[in-house]
Amino acid sequence: MNIIKLQNDVKLAVVGDIHAHSEQFFKIFKQVTPTDKLIFVSVGDLFNKGFGDSHSELVIDALKPYVKLGQAFVLRGNHELKLIQKCRQNKEFTEHLWWCDKQPLAISFEFENQSKVTIVHGGVTPNHTWDDLNFDVETSYVRNVDDQGKMVPMVWKKDKENKKFLELEKPGKKWHEVYDGRFGYIISGHDAQRNGVPKFYNYSCNIDTCCYQTGILTCLIYGSNGQEELITATGPAARPLEEWREYLKCTK
Repeated sequence: MNIIKLQNDVKLAVVGDIHAHSEQFFKIFKQVTPTDKLIFVSVGDLFNKGFGDSHSELVIDALKPYVKLGQAFVLRGNHELKLIQKCRQNKEFTEHLWWCDKQPLAISFEFENQSKVTIVHGGVTPNHTWDDLNFDVETSYVRNVDDQGKMVPMVWKKDKENKKFLELEKPGKKWHEVYDGRFGYIISGHDAQRNGVPKFYNYSCNIDTCCYQTGILTCLIYGSNGQEELITATGPAARPLEEWREYLKCTK
């Protein structure tokens, strides 16, 4: 895993799962436009669940020039990985997904004061190494781990009598709860917080505020001394909670 060295006066602006909600993205982007002293990072999941691919493509087009300059980074979330896999199977890529396929799974920074911060889409397990962060797509999927430190899948829970989708059961423990800080402070998304509030742990945080349901997109400003500021943008949600439940019921 290559670690990018930063001066202590550089700040990171890390934004959660966008999911084709370009309105909220641009509200935040205007406040944290990348420079040499402000590095913008997307945790991934630019696509799906939102207002369509055109919104995701607008976000990518806005970020591309800054990625080229090294002032922005876009991670591959699990939704990008699924779409990329489908493109490979069909042997047909769109321009924007081709670009996404070239982006990293994770990225780490180290400030002059030797504090480290790592950004992944999903998370890490106790078994992950620095090298795994470069290559293991599990980092884009993991939410919970079992007693052996392995990723455990989510289980869809339904009301059998009414045949309605209720919620997700998440066996095991949150990976955040067992993470020991060996990769520095970790900022992640993926595990949607349906109350619209980021979740903070001892050595990590989850800034996915479930924009596609709550309409809230969150950006964490992080510096050499740790967390500094939360910026949120609100707007229309593509699938408010009750509509999303009905959608899932129809697609399972």
